[in-house]
Amino acid sequence: MMVIDVIPQEFFDGVPVPAAVTLDGELLGALDDMPAGPWLAQMLDGVDIGSLTTWELPSYLRQCGRLQAWVASCLDSGVAELASRRDLDVSADAEVALALREPLRCAQNRVHRALRLRGLLPAFKRAFHRGDLSDYDVTQLVEATSCTDDPEVLARVQESALGNLRGQSSRELRRYARRLIDRLEPAAAMRRVRKARAQADVTVQPGEDGMASVVTDQPVEDAMIVKAAVDAKAITAKQAGDTRPIGLLRAEALTRLCADSLTGAAGGVPPRSGGRPIEISVVVGLRTALGLDDLPGEVPAAGLVPREDIARMIAEDQARLRLLVVDDGDGAGHGRVVYRGHNSYRPTAAQIAFVRAAYPTSLGPASAVRAERCDVDHFDSWPAGATVETNLGPFDRPWHNRKTRGSLSVTVDHSGAVTVTTVLGQSRTVTPYDYSAHLEPAPDTADEANTPEPPPF
Repeated sequence: MMVIDVIPQEFFDGVPVPAAVTLDGELLGALDDMPAGPWLAQMLDGVDIGSLTTWELPSYLRQCGRLQAWVASCLDSGVAELASRRDLDVSADAEVALALREPLRCAQNRVHRALRLRGLLPAFKRAFHRGDLSDYDVTQLVEATSCTDDPEVLARVQESALGNLRGQSSRELRRYARRLIDRLEPAAAMRRVRKARAQADVTVQPGEDGMASVVTDQPVEDAMIVKAAVDAKAITAKQAGDTRPIGLLRAEALTRLCADSLTGAAGGVPPRSGGRPIEISVVVGLRTALGLDDLPGEVPAAGLVPREDIARMIAEDQARLRLLVVDDGDGAGHGRVVYRGHNSYRPTAAQIAFVRAAYPTSLGPASAVRAERCDVDHFDSWPAGATVETNLGPFDRPWHNRKTRGSLSVTVDHSGAVTVTTVLGQSRTVTPYDYSAHLEPAPDTADEANTPEPPPF
């Protein structure tokens, strides 16, 4: 029996040995205690991430996150500076919304956060600028401490929270800060609860594939009532033999409860908006309505509706059909809804209906508020601007207020494109809703003779 105590060389030949560390990786791992800044951007730009070992890549990601935090802190400083300047006619939230291409509500939250960091939360601001707190960390901490303005309480919360980071998630930091405030200032907890309940709301978030989410943010006992009601309706349908999924039955139950309220089937007088019964517009092309094409309809600026569902609505709900005249020319107004005007200050119910068809959502930059919840306003102020459809558009109340105060101006061109411009020269353009998908395409000459005649009305 032989024992070989020397390993043959062929066992080593051709076997790659990965590097344990690289110089860039070592440098990245030593940067956690250094404040982030422009120098970090330069360094990261010079790193060849392909050369880093798998063990070093988390260090690279961590330093990128710290750099993101530094940039976000710089942005917050600029927002706070703009908001702190009381220049006449300048709406800081509107200017921020257009500069960052975000909804007005997001800009308002950003302004609130920036001013609170500058004034009441300086320790969080410094940690943010160093890259020790992420943008999301700061958002959570500002929200958690919004129930109190006591400088002593906030100072203790900042000191304790920053002293106990230990790699906690943003949610954990928020929970830690709130619990600490509740101990230091018990009344703050009740103020927070009352404030949250006063901000209850229901919003719609259009999704994809013809779906949308109805989001209710409401007191917990009210939410439980809604859930119990739709569950009861769905279970009753199941017990009656409906084999469809329970989730679908819950969604239908909520729709039916709300529809009964709008139509008056639940009792009481049906509500009205703009002088007219509340309507949900579902648009379908004439050829599709006549059965010549099999194209979906749509809720403008929301999503598609299958043709068979439209047929069911007409048959079961006895939905009323209305004519919508659309520009089918080749110019800039192709696909735009057209209508006639009326000369008075207040728009008529018919004009309001037209405006909502032309612009299904608010003309405020980045706003997704449905036109039914907006003010119908003159582009050119009345009486210089007539009350005609081409001079009317929907603005949600925050944007309407800024237009009224002179913080922004509005112009409209011959195609109906509306341009909103702030006093600092930022502008965004919104075009009328494009209904051209429902227009009949021009037939080829060869196919013209084979086009079936539409059935008589």
